Amino acid sequence: MSAIISLDEVIALIREHQGISGKKAITESSLLEKDLGITGDDGCELIEAVEKKFNLSFAGAGGSLSKAFGLSEDQYLFHSEVNLLGVFVRPENVKAITVGELYLAACKAKECANVA
Repeated sequence: MSAIISLDEVIALIREHQGISGKKAITESSLLEKDLGITGDDGCELIEAVEKKFNLSFAGAGGSLSKAFGLSEDQYLFHSEVNLLGVFVRPENVKAITVGELYLAACKAKECANVA
């Protein structure tokens, strides 16, 4: 596996992991939740799949995704999915991230991993 990550590789992983058809356009500016419907557990699993595929950690030494994705205090990457009562639990403070932002965060995390 190459040490360099390409945007095309990230898009291919998103398609494969989420089962998104090749007919649906995915670009650098596609929003993970709004445009691609990736939310809740699916979003968390996608983040883990990116980490595994590219051998990196977004959490870094501090164990938090905040720095990698520029999250403020009490801000989240994804809304929650349906809870046990069938009700959507939606944190109000969710940062909408694009495919490009996910790609850039992966590149930065990979650089950090290569330095260590």
